[in-house]
Amino acid sequence: MAKQTHAVQTISYGDIAAHLFLWQKAFLVVPIWGLVAIPIVGFLCRAIGGVAPELGYGVMLCLCLNYFFVDLLKRKIRVDDDYIYFGYRVIPIRSLTGIDVNYKKGKLLPSSITAKTENGNDLKLSLQGISEKNITALLKHLEVRNSNLVTAPVLNTLIKCRHSKKKMLLETADRMQLPYHSKKIIGESLEVFKQSAYQWIRVGPVIACIVFGPMWIGFFSNLYTSLNPNSWQQLQSIGLHQFLQKFFEALSRWLANEVGKASLAAENFSNNPISMVIAGGAILALVVYVLRIAFRPNLLVTDKLGIQLLLRLGSTNIPVKKIAWSQIQSAGLFKPGNNAGSQTWKIRLTKTDGKPFDIDLSALMHDDRSLLLKRMEKMVPDCQIDYELSQSMRPHAAHSYTEIWLQSLSQAPERKTLEPLQPGQTICDNRYEVMRSIGVGGQGTAYLCRDLSLKDESNTVVLKETIIPVFGDDSIRRKSLESVEKESRLLQSLDSPGIVKLMDHFVEDHRAYLVLEHIDGSSLRDVVQNQGPLGGEQTHDLALQMCDILKVLHANGVVHRDFTPDNLILNSKGKLKLIDFNVAQQLQGGATGTIVGKHAYLPPEQFRGKATSQSDLYAFGATLFFLLTGRDPEPISQSTPQEVNDQIDERLNDIVKRSTALQTNNRYKSAEEIEADLLASDKSETSEKRETITTSTSAQKIKVVEHG
Repeated sequence: MAKQTHAVQTISYGDIAAHLFLWQKAFLVVPIWGLVAIPIVGFLCRAIGGVAPELGYGVMLCLCLNYFFVDLLKRKIRVDDDYIYFGYRVIPIRSLTGIDVNYKKGKLLPSSITAKTENGNDLKLSLQGISEKNITALLKHLEVRNSNLVTAPVLNTLIKCRHSKKKMLLETADRMQLPYHSKKIIGESLEVFKQSAYQWIRVGPVIACIVFGPMWIGFFSNLYTSLNPNSWQQLQSIGLHQFLQKFFEALSRWLANEVGKASLAAENFSNNPISMVIAGGAILALVVYVLRIAFRPNLLVTDKLGIQLLLRLGSTNIPVKKIAWSQIQSAGLFKPGNNAGSQTWKIRLTKTDGKPFDIDLSALMHDDRSLLLKRMEKMVPDCQIDYELSQSMRPHAAHSYTEIWLQSLSQAPERKTLEPLQPGQTICDNRYEVMRSIGVGGQGTAYLCRDLSLKDESNTVVLKETIIPVFGDDSIRRKSLESVEKESRLLQSLDSPGIVKLMDHFVEDHRAYLVLEHIDGSSLRDVVQNQGPLGGEQTHDLALQMCDILKVLHANGVVHRDFTPDNLILNSKGKLKLIDFNVAQQLQGGATGTIVGKHAYLPPEQFRGKATSQSDLYAFGATLFFLLTGRDPEPISQSTPQEVNDQIDERLNDIVKRSTALQTNNRYKSAEEIEADLLASDKSETSEKRETITTSTSAQKIKVVEHG
């Protein structure tokens, strides 16, 4: 089975000074130690005689080139699922034990970080060479793939301090200003240009090294023979030097010839009027596009009258559009176009006259969204705010789960109460009030709670409890908390309408809690048990929604391993939500896991503890079988719904059959393939209906003619 891994991530490393030194080395590939060592080595080699001068010249040249290319490679850090690549070094992520900080003498702030390993092969990185964004990305990547990694607490504080900037936020009782980043495309374009520039900064020295090769080869050779009066004759006797001299001369002639051809082509292009008109039109269109972006609003202001979007130019504010509080009737999420990306979501405020007032959701920072939501709740208490909009504007939980469970491990091994939480009881500093228990498992209980910090109707949440073992050594307690930590991180990384949202997480009284959004609906198992097997059309719609969920999971390298009717909740709007990521895992090449999941929905490879994304596809097919027949499928078998009910649609039957193939080679490879077959069957069914209607109409016309 093919190994599945995430793409290699590249992080820029090195400040401007380091990049400038790299360019300097491209012009003169001789390190400082070489200025002293190379003449001495050259003198000794000539004193020995024989092939020693030729050999010594080649070795010293290779050392200088190696010094240059190692520095070139160290301008970036590459990481994948299993390793960190820095220069020539390859460090297994699983071997890391912690991330520590280092201080220079007399300095208050850390100067570098050290990734410590079990075998002492530590990796030291200067903090000046990495941006706070890249440090955060690197730490998150390492922590997700190594749950035992311990990060110095001061590092998170340092990142926050480096990341904090002056916010254009002014809030009073009547007026609030929020930065409105509607010009993100400009920032993103500059970021792309910056990244491209960094790539050229790294590639440029290689080109410079080739172009200026004759210069530094001559310098190196003269340095190598500098301690001998007959240095010129000695230099001409070195065959490698003669070869390099001829090679670079030929290369220089070729480069000059190609530059001349390019200049001639540019001159011919500029003399062609048609080409110039096309180029001028393209430049004009680009200028117009840039001006339209430049004059987008960059400031959102709320006051006693309503909401305004302004364009701030220095000390001047130019109004772009506004809406009065009295005009706002409802608020919801709106996504223009069917194929729009996640950045195009808008906050749509509907006026009393039915006209919309749109605010780009991505233009507001997460913290600022919650401020706007609070202001709207205060100024327009009767406004109908959509639940999904309300959730998308809530602040994210920002605290580190690693810090929480480290604090839990240091608590005294005694529990305040051994009883489950009771209705009316509050926890987490009186923030969550228990309403009732909604499920009991082996590790804890799920509760329906009320978030007392929220004053609207969407304050109902689900509290998922995991009991932490009190007695035993720390490794047992840590293992229990790592399971909860893994689930919380997975949920934080999966942002999709089809996946339950993580609202918060905390530890209290030796119990870990995940605070999840409350889904007003029933599991697919309950739906089938109450209504009986579903029809083909409803099953087809649910199957497409399941494909959307699986595409998000597998695109993020996650295997759910328990994709069953029990964990798929159908809400009151007919939308599916996937829950329970307790046994989900990140895909890791060659990794073997435990056997988890419900036997009727497990493929053979998952019984062997080697679940892949195709294992979820098998569970998908088994779930469709249950929806169509009302029965759980036979374990370790290829399901065929028509054997239970021959009235089931042939196309759905084939999709279930292929999804539950025992051999992965015969099974669907991805959720995209299943979706394509579902959409193809949908088009085919529509075509058949049209043919039936056409045939029926023709028959009716014939009857009318005969009757006449």
